[in-house]
Amino acid sequence: MSTDTPTETVIRGSCACGANTFEVTAGVRMQRFYCHCLYCRQFMGGPYTDVTFVRAKNVVMHADHATFVNPKLLPPGFAHGRVSRFGNPDKGRFAKCARLNRAHCDEWGGPFIETIAGPWGMVFIPSINFADQDVLPPVQRHIYYRRREQDVADELPKHHYFASSQLAIYRMLSGLFRRS
Repeated sequence: MSTDTPTETVIRGSCACGANTFEVTAGVRMQRFYCHCLYCRQFMGGPYTDVTFVRAKNVVMHADHATFVNPKLLPPGFAHGRVSRFGNPDKGRFAKCARLNRAHCDEWGGPFIETIAGPWGMVFIPSINFADQDVLPPVQRHIYYRRREQDVADELPKHHYFASSQLAIYRMLSGLFRRS
């Protein structure tokens, strides 16, 4: 009789109530960052989002109680009086720098997971949704930092604008595709 403990082959997580779950293949590359964009702040309901992402092929979702949405514009009033480049605070604020489909739990309404289709197929997971926080990689940077609601006192790189934030994400994404 063997006394070896079976090795965990997946990293598990769920929405806050547990109605929707996911499994990430253990040992795969994951990246993590803080996002301060308006959409992530709205999705998480906080001053920024702590996001861990992984290639979609390494994630199994059980999302029978989740609704995925891909907004085209910010909801009315979300601009909080800030004027867009088109002069109206609620028009012209396009939702995407990426084609993210955001899923909320149907049971409690909170954030579950985000997916992006395409040749790279990625899954962005609010880091708090992982059952074991110790398995997560360290946070690497802040993106869209100029949109912050509060200053964050850490030594991480802070990317303020669209181009530098997108380039930082691209570099992190490309790290997921490097051969070991």
